[in-house]
Amino acid sequence: MFHERKCLYYLLLICSCIVNSTLLLSSSSVSAAFIIPCAHDVNLHKTYASKDDIELLQINNLPPPLLDRRACISSISSVGIISTATAASVSAKETDLLSTLRTVPKNDNNLQLDYELKDNKPITITLPLELSSGGTLSVRVIFTSDKSVEVYKAIVDTGSPYLVLPSSNDNNKPEGILEQIMMNIASANDDSSLLLSQSKYSPTEEVYGAVTGNINWKLGKYSFRDDRLQITDSSSTGIVGVLDEALTNEATGGGAYEPLALLGLIRNNNPNRRPRFPEARPTFLDQECIISDDASNDSTNKQYRIKSFSLDGPSRELTLSTQSLIPTTMSSVMELVDLRTVGDFVDHYAILVESITFDDDISITAQSLHAFIGGSERPIVAVFDSGLTGCLLIRNFADVIEQYMSGKGSASVTVDEFKSVSLSLTQKSKQKQTKGKRITTCNIKSSKEEDPRLFYVQPIDLDWFDSIEYSPYIVVLGQTFLTQGTLTIDIDERVATFIT
Repeated sequence: MFHERKCLYYLLLICSCIVNSTLLLSSSSVSAAFIIPCAHDVNLHKTYASKDDIELLQINNLPPPLLDRRACISSISSVGIISTATAASVSAKETDLLSTLRTVPKNDNNLQLDYELKDNKPITITLPLELSSGGTLSVRVIFTSDKSVEVYKAIVDTGSPYLVLPSSNDNNKPEGILEQIMMNIASANDDSSLLLSQSKYSPTEEVYGAVTGNINWKLGKYSFRDDRLQITDSSSTGIVGVLDEALTNEATGGGAYEPLALLGLIRNNNPNRRPRFPEARPTFLDQECIISDDASNDSTNKQYRIKSFSLDGPSRELTLSTQSLIPTTMSSVMELVDLRTVGDFVDHYAILVESITFDDDISITAQSLHAFIGGSERPIVAVFDSGLTGCLLIRNFADVIEQYMSGKGSASVTVDEFKSVSLSLTQKSKQKQTKGKRITTCNIKSSKEEDPRLFYVQPIDLDWFDSIEYSPYIVVLGQTFLTQGTLTIDIDERVATFIT
């Protein structure tokens, strides 16, 4: 019986691929660059199975997916519509902006786990990733109930904080086998179909990219390929967001034709809430823990906080650890600056930029922009966002760059005409004798010539800061950069590395 079901399962997958090839996929209205014809992935972002059919899933042994080459829109999250200066921003103006960015807010909503690791040995989990929309990488998340199982492909997103699931528009669902295999997605209010239940949290209005929509907050029981990665709640349920149609189309890159989930890896919200923020919800990493290898034989079920992660683009792996993944032998690291001090609603993984060069032409620094436009010197900060395809520039930065390039006689006068971007990111020494001193830079580059499928540059409006005038210039680095190497973040020590 098992073999008969397995044959039927693969037959359905083959039919799904055939139907997939007939679809016309749409690009993002905000930051999708273009569409390239491709062989589409065998999507299992939501597959229903009874308990009796659980063998068919065989999560670790499913055939590898084909590459979906659609351009992915920005998953980078922004919250709130009204820009309101607060007392915090007024007092911050009295200090140096760079110093402010290096000040970490107190009272981070950190999970308190009391157990200490034996022999101080870290517990590390590595999850395989799959290519998804726009060069993003996805991990499989398994939702379960007493009667059925659902498997989602979730884009691993260093630019957002939550685990969120797609909604659907019934009018856009394809018919026949494609709907049965791929598109059996319920509306945000249909908890029974989504294997979710009501939570204590009310819906919130959120902004992903430049699109505003609503997220309904539910409770769900989910797991991953490694059983040591678990939800900390005693009921084994976590807070999960369900995107409305507008946010599904914007945040997951596929809209109604391939709605993927998002797995946000930003752990910390801003404890100093602004009026423009919606009420914070528990982030994915806030709710997740790693249990010790021998916990299955221990009734206390010891749980350990995730303190570090690495995203390996070339090997397509996500590694989570209870201790830093940055080797102690590393001579230098990049310090994370904290954008929450000037109004950001979450702790984006952000690094100071020494210089940024477009089209191998003119190198721009914070100092050169200050000399050009006057006023207070504003640092340039890069944000790592693995849920984004290309490169985004916050609107005021894009405007200043265009003025600067035009003044220098550059051939490119609008940012979307740029054909290459290279950055030098500030690194600090870890050695005792030179600790904290700048000794080198981390150089990262992408171009249309080297990566025609993923590379683009576009401006974006982000409502991250209390004051536009008192904020850094932001450049967001997506998969066109991150696929080249391994990004490692030590969340607790606030340092990062990018190794190519």
